[in-house]
Amino acid sequence: MQQENGTPVSSSARAAGFLERHSGVVILLAAALTALLVIPLLTMGSGQQASQDPAGEVFDLRDDVNERFAPSVHLSGYIVESPTGDVLTQAALWELYQSEQRLKAEDERGALAPQGLPAQPYLFEGFNFYTNRTVPGVYSLADAVQEALASFPGPTVTLETATDEQVKVALHHIFSDPDTSGLKGILSVKARSEKRPIVGMEVDYWTAPAMFVNVLADNEKLGGGALEIAVGGGERALDKERFNRNVQRILRGEEQAYRLWGIAIDLNLESEEEGQTAGMFIMLTIIAVVLIAGVSLRSYWATALTGAGLGVLMVWLKGISNLVGLKGGLVIDLIVPIAMISLGVSFALHAMRRYQEEKGRGYAPALALRAGFAGVLGALLLAMASDSIAFLANTSSEIEAVIHFGIAAGIAMAVSFILLGVVLPLAMMRIDRLRGPGVASPSVVARLLSIAGSIGVAVLTGTGVILLVAVSKPLGVAVLGATVVVFLVAPLLIVRWRQPRPVLEAPPGPEAGAQPVGAAVGWFPAAVAGIARYRPVVLLAVAGITAVATLYAVRLEATFDAKDFFDSRSGFVIGLDKLDEHFGESSGEPAIVYVKGDLTDSRSLAAIDRFIRDLADNPSIARGADGEVQVDPRTAVGLLRTVTGSEFARSRVADLTGVEIADADRDGLPDSPQQVKAAYAYMLSEGVALGQGELVYPPGQVREVLYHDPDSGEEDVTIMTVGIPGTREQQKIIAARDSLTADLKVLGESPAISSAGLTGSPFTRLAQLGATTSTLQRSLPIAAAATLLLLLLAMRSLRYAVVTIIPIGLVVAWLYGLMYLTGFALNYVTATIGAVSIGVGIDYSIHMTARFREEIRRAPSKMQALRQAAGGTGVALLASAAASIVGFAIMGFAPMPLFSSYGLLTALMIFLAMAASLVVLPSLLLLVTPEKEIEA
Repeated sequence: MQQENGTPVSSSARAAGFLERHSGVVILLAAALTALLVIPLLTMGSGQQASQDPAGEVFDLRDDVNERFAPSVHLSGYIVESPTGDVLTQAALWELYQSEQRLKAEDERGALAPQGLPAQPYLFEGFNFYTNRTVPGVYSLADAVQEALASFPGPTVTLETATDEQVKVALHHIFSDPDTSGLKGILSVKARSEKRPIVGMEVDYWTAPAMFVNVLADNEKLGGGALEIAVGGGERALDKERFNRNVQRILRGEEQAYRLWGIAIDLNLESEEEGQTAGMFIMLTIIAVVLIAGVSLRSYWATALTGAGLGVLMVWLKGISNLVGLKGGLVIDLIVPIAMISLGVSFALHAMRRYQEEKGRGYAPALALRAGFAGVLGALLLAMASDSIAFLANTSSEIEAVIHFGIAAGIAMAVSFILLGVVLPLAMMRIDRLRGPGVASPSVVARLLSIAGSIGVAVLTGTGVILLVAVSKPLGVAVLGATVVVFLVAPLLIVRWRQPRPVLEAPPGPEAGAQPVGAAVGWFPAAVAGIARYRPVVLLAVAGITAVATLYAVRLEATFDAKDFFDSRSGFVIGLDKLDEHFGESSGEPAIVYVKGDLTDSRSLAAIDRFIRDLADNPSIARGADGEVQVDPRTAVGLLRTVTGSEFARSRVADLTGVEIADADRDGLPDSPQQVKAAYAYMLSEGVALGQGELVYPPGQVREVLYHDPDSGEEDVTIMTVGIPGTREQQKIIAARDSLTADLKVLGESPAISSAGLTGSPFTRLAQLGATTSTLQRSLPIAAAATLLLLLLAMRSLRYAVVTIIPIGLVVAWLYGLMYLTGFALNYVTATIGAVSIGVGIDYSIHMTARFREEIRRAPSKMQALRQAAGGTGVALLASAAASIVGFAIMGFAPMPLFSSYGLLTALMIFLAMAASLVVLPSLLLLVTPEKEIEA
């Protein structure tokens, strides 16, 4: 520590003096860097989405499946539900039949094509297992009834002219015919039948509230690639979703006799649309934060600088992120900027209020800045460093998106410190010097201009930020630039022109004996000190509350439900609800069993056959109306048995390969590896046919499940697709994984099989959530330990470092305990609030501890020091928390649960951080600080 005129000068005081003397250079440098960072902001960027996938076998298998087995068919599913409780009526089936005919006609003229793709037919002719024949694109129970009615003897009857009784008779024949009885599988689990006499015969009288309709399209024409229901699938996924919506629109028709919903057909489009709706609430959040910060600082200029500072912060964040190559994604593009609003405002309020305190003591702007920076700069720097450590702890994650989140948030913390903690007070000081001494009472016009200007700054800042991060970067930069010009540069030019007469406001001049802003008078400092007097009771109560909260917090489970992310009133969520309601255990999300080895060896085929038979006893597999497990029939053994059982197929194998297929042991499989190889060669080149013109599987569909290439030297690979019901509940996915893993043992025991495993969206999602939980469990202690070490080095005091970090643990335990009690789930987005809570919690605590230690050196007692700290920094904490809480509470009204949950939980977290810093921390500070004198 250096000496000046015999008085010790701290490093913070030296830095403050340097910054004040070179304030103009610092501001110009910040402006120049902002202009330069606009270039990478607009011209750079990876254009890639950061992966949400950790490493692991389930993802390796998924990638191999996607590479080997791109499907030839794009399948979309729709539920048709009757408002009368029975969809099996003439009115409902006739309306559906007409909608299907319109769909086929529209497809023929290319009207189903998504914008940007060629106007051509997209529907795909494929084999229908419910009717055991090839059908064109879409085939429902309405088509089957139309065909059955046409086959009746006597006068021609169609769906258009049939009665309800004739429809019921047709359904009786359809469900009684072995070739079409499988169509019962598309009916709701609530479907019922009873014996009834109709036109002199007893029939099975079927009723059902809903049924399922599948539409098949050419996957290659739609861009190819595997089907993945995940956000961030790129333009190819969007094209398929637009096609799905076109199909849904036409199938819905007039919806007079039924309602129709797609099943997970438009995840990315729904996300985009709800995100745009949520953008208004995010914008209102920013507006509220800026306005409340301005009210707290009681200054138009402070409001204008805070708004402009937040806008410039976003420019720096995006520009630097592009320079270092950070990838995009929901969390990085939206959650990080939103979260930084709270921490950025905190830097601004602490720095500005301390400057105002010193001005209130009667100092001129330059001296007030020096004195304020000398007191607060060290705390701001320590807060920035500890916040950055807390966020960078997320780089220990296995998930790329979380790693990039930590880096982006760390960048944002450093930028917040520079722009809002340093540059903003410097600019405020120079504005005050330019304006000169104020007048005691500004005019009505000046007040109105101040109010209008503050509102304008807040509105344009909110608009510019949301445009920048979510809509159009150039437009966002333009709006933010206009905000600076209109509400800062232009008013300053007017002030300079009319100097020294103030334009928008006049700050109060110093008065003899005036109390500093936030001095230890009033109800708030008294309340903080009053609570701290009863510190044994306070700390005991907090310990009890924290213990209970921790018990609840550890029960919080990682789950994924569409309702956690999308509006429960959206068609996307309603469709999933209808699926659960009407099909429950009879349908399921596709999961994939991956098998690699020598699949011509009889031992591998026997193991696969045994595995498929064992699935019948697996309680976690979806079952159809007949009780049979839902397994794609295109398994290696299923395909071979179809070939072996078809005289036509056997003859084609012999013609193609010269190998005769035999089945001496009557197991339905070829007798030798050579015969199996010949069967594979036939299937992969010609498909599987039962007779001339009776193609069951074209070769493309065989290649979707079987890889066999003797010339490549690679092992054979096959996949089996099974349905997992109820995958919106995480426990059911875990149960399915465990039961299928047990069934896989029979495959692992075969010497002809080198590897067998599970993949598919249920299991990749489970792995993602598991990695999210692991990230929290790993990053929180890393952040706590690293922050404690930093505080020890900076504070040179073990007791102050420990009590400063305690609020971190309290806030995290309280937050996740309350999340459990209020029904929130731990998912990829809510998990980031844990990292933000560390940053906010330690930020608030550092400022309070630093101010208390500053005041303890000059106050007569530690209680008086606490009053002084509460009257200065405590008020700034209160203002910062109030601004953020109100702002994020507004975002809690967004219709998209993803953002509303984030807003509500962030508001709650900030309140808890404030409570920990103003209620718990003061008691801890008094507990570990030796008394200087009798408490005043």
